[in-house]
Amino acid sequence: MLILNDEHRQRAGIGSLSKRCQYCSKAEASYPLILSDDARLAVYHAACAAALATEILVDLYTFFRPPAPYHPLSVLTASQTASPQCAVEPFRQQE
Repeated sequence: MLILNDEHRQRAGIGSLSKRCQYCSKAEASYPLILSDDARLAVYHAACAAALATEILVDLYTFFRPPAPYHPLSVLTASQTASPQCAVEPFRQQE
């Protein structure tokens, strides 16, 4: 709910502007304010509500469309690896 003045604030059941914003923890000293529709009746500055909505949209987007995996810098294939015997031979020669 958009709160633009004292009348809107009183109709929304908000007693005073002494509460703090749930997002930035600053005093709700000026209008416009946004009242959330959840059970705890959180009140936000309009800019804080927009920032929170943006964060939620970004989280939802990345959840439903995760970023592509990183391209590997190098790929090690079986033909490029040394056999286990090759790694043991230098140690046997030292003995």
